[in-house]
Amino acid sequence: MRRSLVDAHDTEIQEEASREQSRRLSLHGSRPPVEIEGYSIIRQLGTGAYGVVWLAREDRTGRMVAIKFYPHRRGLNWSMLSREVEKLAAVYTSHNIVRLLDVGWNSDPPYFVMEYVENGSLGNYLARGVPTVDESIRIIREVCSALVDAHGAGVLHCDLKPDNVLLDGQLHARLCDFGQSRMSHEQSPALGTLYYMAPEQADLAALPDARWDVYAVGALLYHMLTGDAPYRTESNQKRLQAAPTLEQRLTDYRMLVTESAPASRHRSVRQVDARLAEIIDRCLARDPAERFPNAQSVLDALEVRERQRARRPLLILGGVVPLILTVALIPIFVTALARNLKVTEEQITQRALESDALSARLQAAALEDELNDRLEELQTLISGDEVRRELEQLMQRPSDSVVSQMYDAATVSMEARPRWMQLLDSAWERSNALYQARQRGLDTSWFLTDARGTQLWRREFSERTLGDNFSWRDYFHGRGLDFPRDNVPEDISPLSTPHVSVAYKSTTTDRQTVALSVPVRNSAGEIIGVFARTVHLGDLQARLRGQMATGDAAEVERVIALAEIRDGVQVRLLDHPSLTEEFVRSAEVNARDEELFQTLTLDADATTEIQRANNPEGSRGEVRLNVYRDPIGRINSPAAGRYSGEWLAAMAPVAQTGWMVIVQERRSGVLQPVQTMATRASQQAWLAIVVAVSVVVSVWLFVWRAITRAGRSAESHAHSPAQNPRKNHPDGWENSPRAQ
Repeated sequence: MRRSLVDAHDTEIQEEASREQSRRLSLHGSRPPVEIEGYSIIRQLGTGAYGVVWLAREDRTGRMVAIKFYPHRRGLNWSMLSREVEKLAAVYTSHNIVRLLDVGWNSDPPYFVMEYVENGSLGNYLARGVPTVDESIRIIREVCSALVDAHGAGVLHCDLKPDNVLLDGQLHARLCDFGQSRMSHEQSPALGTLYYMAPEQADLAALPDARWDVYAVGALLYHMLTGDAPYRTESNQKRLQAAPTLEQRLTDYRMLVTESAPASRHRSVRQVDARLAEIIDRCLARDPAERFPNAQSVLDALEVRERQRARRPLLILGGVVPLILTVALIPIFVTALARNLKVTEEQITQRALESDALSARLQAAALEDELNDRLEELQTLISGDEVRRELEQLMQRPSDSVVSQMYDAATVSMEARPRWMQLLDSAWERSNALYQARQRGLDTSWFLTDARGTQLWRREFSERTLGDNFSWRDYFHGRGLDFPRDNVPEDISPLSTPHVSVAYKSTTTDRQTVALSVPVRNSAGEIIGVFARTVHLGDLQARLRGQMATGDAAEVERVIALAEIRDGVQVRLLDHPSLTEEFVRSAEVNARDEELFQTLTLDADATTEIQRANNPEGSRGEVRLNVYRDPIGRINSPAAGRYSGEWLAAMAPVAQTGWMVIVQERRSGVLQPVQTMATRASQQAWLAIVVAVSVVVSVWLFVWRAITRAGRSAESHAHSPAQNPRKNHPDGWENSPRAQ
């Protein structure tokens, strides 16, 4: 047991390869191995198996360059430097290969200077995401162009992989790192990188071949399309890493490539057509004889594919143009239908609003006449000589005694009451009888106040108001608002002209009420009191609304309501067909009287239009709204829900008041004929379009299939032995069985 514990703490002995890797990493510090005259080294770009690359600036020109150091001047690294410089010098004129600028043979460590490619390696680019198919093909064509230049100079790269392809500022590919490259006449082996290396290259006795680079091209394109190199899986990685020696690892790699199922993930990538998949398959062919012979053949195959793709739109155009023309009619039809529908809706809406505006004007005029009639009746009454004399004498008495007399009169007959009271009571009864006979809304009350606002007389009699001071009410002072009862201005005085008050909640009935008041004057013309009558807004509007109602009221297709402008800013709903006493007091509404009415304000659009039509200079005008939302519809109640949604509305002012008569009708009801017509027209037009498109598509499919069959027949005929003398040519595309 003790022995096992000691062994557990012993330092593990590294293998030779691990020690060599650790030694190399120890040489790659955060500072460059040597300063180079004429260059200012900026930062490290990366490290490789045999060297480290630094970014530097050329002092004379300011040009950015990359300097690759070989940090330990031993035989292997010296050979790598010499070989890479030799190959870069051989391909110096190629635009697709990183250019050699300078060599430091005598430096310690030695280095060479090459142009800096600012966007780094393709490996880093792929680590950020998979490029598109078109971008992948563009990059691989540039890589093939670089290989064509290299092969033309007698140089085989032998280690093509993402990290050995750099991308410049425009993301064009530049081939680099020729450390493993071989001249075409060399007979020494060269090992590439696993998964990018051809299976026959994984042999220490293999001779360099241009088809090694072709295999790497296929592996590189496969990686760009799928996100990983062919055959690279977690299990394969473990298998190769478990190999004890380099020879065994190379043997395992050859078996892995030759015995596994062919790599095929690229065929499931979108936009990878059959032709491109065949090119990749031929590049990755396990048998070198089945591969493209060189990079130029790969470029030629990609060019053939590109030409075929270029012809495809022309073939499609002949069949698609009629379909496009047919389909082009759809937006034209839809636009025309929408435009005509909009014009028709606008015309019908305007006609409906004209009708609503006429109704609103008539309603406003009728309401104005009703108010004037009631005011004139009051003025006529108090202007009578006998009434004026009696009231002048009455106002000279203390208000307490007058109120007491009123309480006493409530229990006696008409003949036993004071003369002034008999005159007012008789006038009240005559007016009620006349209004009842004419089916006009009855007044809620008549009352008289002195010059200080104390109520002296009221019919019907009410202990809740008699003797109270109402100088805070608008009907007393005529200033257009009710003051707080406990904050009445000191300069308050009775009104001097006939006045229609702002709406308020009646103290006795708890309903929305308006008062019509006139000043009471003595023989000298001095104001000694206020005489007024009140009427519920609903009662005032009931007769007029009944005369103007259209259709079935239960359908709520047309509504006549009344709103009030407060302080020139807020527009509050005063009267509405739904605002019955039962509705206001119902549990469904969950709000009472004044609290409810304070929330029934018109929306912002309606308020803005009303304010624009009723400016501070006193100009009053009509308002027409294409979209109006009834405030009643906002109440959380099933009974109020019938007033939700969009309405058309016209509003007309009532003279001498801050009121606006609202005539509204359901927008959907007005536009229903238009919608019905549009639905029928759309159905018929779409049916015609569907039939036309179906015919065009059927003809196009027939033509396309005929062209496709003809193309396949021509291709098969061209590849037949009798017609294709290049069949057995060693450099020909058609020598691959996959091309058949």
